[in-house]
Amino acid sequence: MNRAFCTALCTLVLHVCSLHATASEPAIQAELNGLRIAIDPDSGGLRELAYNGMTFLKAAPANASLIDAAYPGTAFDPLRVGTRHSRGARVDVSNEGVVIAWDALGASREFSTNGPVAATVTIKPAADGRSINLSATVSNQSALPIPQVLFPDLDGLQPFAGEDGTELRTCGFAKKPFLELKMAEDDGRWYASRRNWLDLQSGAYDKSMAARWLDLGSLQGGFSLFPRLWSWGPLNDAGEPATNHVLLHLSQLDGSLRLMCEHRVTIDPGETWTSPDYVLTPHRQGWAKGIEPFRAWIAENVQRPYPLPDQLRETLGFRTVWMAQQYANADPADPTVVWRFNDLPELAGECRDHGLNEMVLWLWQPWEVPDRHSPELGTAEEFVRARDECRANGVNVSLFVSVMTMLDPIPAKYGWTDAAEFWGYHTDYVPMLRPYYGKASRGSFADQSHPGWQSDVTGSLLKLVENDWTSITWDQARYAPNEPNIETIFRKVRTAAKARNPESTFAAEDLNNLDLDSRWLDYTWNWALFSEDLDWRALVNAYPAPRFNVNVGTSPRAVKRLFMDHLFLNVMPSKPEGINGSARIADFPELSRALKTCATLHEKFRNHFENGLPIGDCILSEPCANARVNAYVLPESVLVIVMNTGAKKSAVTLSMDVRSWLASQPEHCTVTTFDESGSQRSERNRHGTSWRESISGLQRGEFALLTIDPRM
Repeated sequence: MNRAFCTALCTLVLHVCSLHATASEPAIQAELNGLRIAIDPDSGGLRELAYNGMTFLKAAPANASLIDAAYPGTAFDPLRVGTRHSRGARVDVSNEGVVIAWDALGASREFSTNGPVAATVTIKPAADGRSINLSATVSNQSALPIPQVLFPDLDGLQPFAGEDGTELRTCGFAKKPFLELKMAEDDGRWYASRRNWLDLQSGAYDKSMAARWLDLGSLQGGFSLFPRLWSWGPLNDAGEPATNHVLLHLSQLDGSLRLMCEHRVTIDPGETWTSPDYVLTPHRQGWAKGIEPFRAWIAENVQRPYPLPDQLRETLGFRTVWMAQQYANADPADPTVVWRFNDLPELAGECRDHGLNEMVLWLWQPWEVPDRHSPELGTAEEFVRARDECRANGVNVSLFVSVMTMLDPIPAKYGWTDAAEFWGYHTDYVPMLRPYYGKASRGSFADQSHPGWQSDVTGSLLKLVENDWTSITWDQARYAPNEPNIETIFRKVRTAAKARNPESTFAAEDLNNLDLDSRWLDYTWNWALFSEDLDWRALVNAYPAPRFNVNVGTSPRAVKRLFMDHLFLNVMPSKPEGINGSARIADFPELSRALKTCATLHEKFRNHFENGLPIGDCILSEPCANARVNAYVLPESVLVIVMNTGAKKSAVTLSMDVRSWLASQPEHCTVTTFDESGSQRSERNRHGTSWRESISGLQRGEFALLTIDPRM
């Protein structure tokens, strides 16, 4: 085939495609709960989604999408079948919603699909009067298995609030995808890993999405999306959650965004797959309005056996006390021992003075099934006396236990001999964490269904409870779907602990199932680190428990940011070159001042912080430059806390709109401002529910607070 013929053929193909695009029939229109939907009458794909003057999605007929699937096994392994490749869809619009059906989804290339792959998508108005529900079925009538489905597949999403103002928010982050996924013209990276693609994952709170919820929008409005799935949801052939990934692709051709909810399922020949029910909620104002159906879904399913203890609602967080390094010995001069039991009452007093009423003790025992303390830290009598003195000081003590990774020789007791896990760490190791040559801390990850392991761990923890050690922090909460598992242990131990001490606490490292953690945990102990890009405000909004920790070393700025975001501070200052938690808070005066400032504000505005709904900056009607803004909403009062995040002292101006947050919809409001000491600065009356409020002279990192109350 010569070059001239190839050029002519390509021109002809492009011409035919152009004719199809320009000659396409008018879209089929539907409106469900205020959301206007335009559907391509030929392919059945979404050509437009619009609400309240905002056009969320606008796709050319050739790119209109809705459902897509991988179809390997032909001579072309990347083959796909889906809406964008289809013709002859049947679209039925009625009072009950929209049904789109394909007898055979079209293929992305001219290869035989070995029989049809049929699909149906249903779009219905939700009972809440504000959302729509989307669901799909795929009937594999072909001879090959289907290993992946994308649904909903939303191509053509627009920067409807501008590239800088359209924000993608999950329970784990906030990004500007139309800016952050944009590729530079000279980006020469390998094409298969270009940065205009992004894979998001949910499951644990330090994953990128945290939970299965997202929102695209601005302070003026947008839409939220989540599947009605609790806990594991459907599992794939590998025994993993099938619906924990969302893929994003920003087009280099037209700058539109494609958002794909990925289902890692296998649909064998002759089988039919049914998707989860997705809830899409268009909304005015910010994400905190869009997340309301998701928060209601979580509340419906959590079914916590025990409420969050009052003491954990009243505190800024907790302090981790690393008693010793690994391989400690009884030599009093051994620097491996950092704190002894007799030091704990003094540390508890320092906690109380800084708004912390919980201490978690690491390395109080050897790394094994907990049945004894480490003798180099003191006697059993000293340990009990120290615990009781801490409690008398208003500080609870929780014991950190690590039994999921069992170190040699313990695994052999349960028939495990692979020693695949090595978790040695020490300041004398080179490198300090898990050096390749280490031998003394090798072991195996537990099979949590093993009856001997279940019995030993449960018995050991119940013995601790009987001895009045009723608060536990569990290392590596990696759940398994089938019992017996760690939930079996949690249920027994929590029941016994609550019977002995109703205010006992239970925490864990959240690794793979956020929904189960929201049922069992009071707070988390994760290696979650502070960064300026951190944004878990939607997570805190949706999940009232557990309280989600972020670790704090010595940064006063981190303390203040985490406090205003209602995150749980895990305070553990370290000596230079020392291990975590090896220093006193008083060794760092700025850290101490920040904690005391936050403790004072928490006490003064306790009702808002403990009982109010955190809505982030959604109280604003437009973004506030160089400031972080969080609001806490009660039915008839709002607390707004502001921090100057700029580089220097400056004024901060807030454009606020409280019309949908105060239940009484008042005609007048009283606005009272406070400085970060909690002292009142001014009080003024405002007419209506929208106005601008200026706060002058805020130093970098300084707080200001406002309360907004109806004036009758």
